[in-house]
Amino acid sequence: MQQALKLTKLKVSSTIAATRIFNTNLLRHISTADAVTTTKAAVAQPKTATKAYIFRKINEVGSKGGKVSDVLHYIINSGQQILDWFEKGKLDSSGRDFGLRVDILHKLKGLAEAEKFFDGIPSAFKNHYVYGSLLNCYCADLEITKAMATFKKMDEMGFASHVLAFNNILNLYVKTKQLEKVSELISEMKKKHIPLDGHTYSFWIQSYRLLGDLEGVEQVFHEAQEDNLVKDDWLIYCNVASVSDNPSRNAFHHLISLYAGAGKLDSVIQTWNKLKSKYKVVYKESYLSLFRALSRLDDIKGIENYIREWESACNNYDDRVPAVLIGAYLKHDMLEEANLLLKDATKKSGNVLRFPHVQFMNYYFGKGQTECALKHMEAAIVSNWKPTAEKLVPCFQHFKDRKDVDGLEKFCQLLKRAEALDTKAYLWLLETCVDAEKMAPDMRERIQEDGINVTPELEELLERVCPSSV
Repeated sequence: MQQALKLTKLKVSSTIAATRIFNTNLLRHISTADAVTTTKAAVAQPKTATKAYIFRKINEVGSKGGKVSDVLHYIINSGQQILDWFEKGKLDSSGRDFGLRVDILHKLKGLAEAEKFFDGIPSAFKNHYVYGSLLNCYCADLEITKAMATFKKMDEMGFASHVLAFNNILNLYVKTKQLEKVSELISEMKKKHIPLDGHTYSFWIQSYRLLGDLEGVEQVFHEAQEDNLVKDDWLIYCNVASVSDNPSRNAFHHLISLYAGAGKLDSVIQTWNKLKSKYKVVYKESYLSLFRALSRLDDIKGIENYIREWESACNNYDDRVPAVLIGAYLKHDMLEEANLLLKDATKKSGNVLRFPHVQFMNYYFGKGQTECALKHMEAAIVSNWKPTAEKLVPCFQHFKDRKDVDGLEKFCQLLKRAEALDTKAYLWLLETCVDAEKMAPDMRERIQEDGINVTPELEELLERVCPSSV
């Protein structure tokens, strides 16, 4: 019974959240209009269904008895009440109100009625609320062609600038099994600087889970954990937890990561012990999932103990393992311990170390010690480390904040050695030159030699540090 209630609450929550950008403001607007009407007519109006009220009623079904269907009927009646208010003129005619009416008509009377009403709305009122409501209707009914046409039109009109419009399309992709398109759309969101929310990450995780890509699930989960706005979102945890329905090795890894994110050390250790009891041979990937979890929980002693266990059983040395402990040491400024481990790892790896040096690089950049950071970066690149500009934002920011053009030039030369010098790196370099008021006469020639695509943003910066000849 309790499980059924949880599932019902999840569905209700998803439904409410799918339209929250409209309804939060709209219901507040409605409440204001209702208060004015009540004052004038001295007639009390019933409450509009809120998320908290609905969940309270669902919980009461479990504790006091009753039917969940009664709660759902209440939601429908609330929608009809709002429509009645429109008909009686108790609400103003605005884009927000029209958007709400499209949404409610769809829920109560179907898509055809919602479309008919949308077509009759004056053009002046067809704003992002109205188009967003129509898009939500199409996505809910899995009308792929109409949904994509509406989304394209919203984008052309500048209305597709909020996460909700993208979440509607992501949900549509998941439901219609167009799973490969989910990551593509999220990449587009990032390019447009549209912040991801809990629902975005949940759809992303679902797509990887349905594709059977558990590494993708873990990657997205860790990215979500680094996003302070959504790291505690319970929908994300629900989606990751669903991976563990079939307890494979990877499922255990995801559970360990999940419990670490929730700060549950005991559950991490219990899951680890279950994994070891199920499999006679424990691979390094399993140890890595444990070490990363313990690092997130600041359990340095635990990492030290389990690394000794790993070393006694491993056949091939993996520098990612000591890198986790080195990172934990450096987080607490335990330089002596970190350097001793680096020397030990260098011997055991045959002088081929990447990630331990990356940990030191990040540490020294954070401390403002540029030369030490570049030294470790070079050592990592010599060992075939392949950096990406996206992961190096704090490093670029280090030079930009200090207006250190010379230091950033050295940094970019190392990136070039690693075949990682791209448009983003040149953007950082040019922005730093502008901040430092330093000209770079040969910059156009260098960019051409490196095969860099000159974007409008790059050209604008080039004009300031390397003006083109008249």
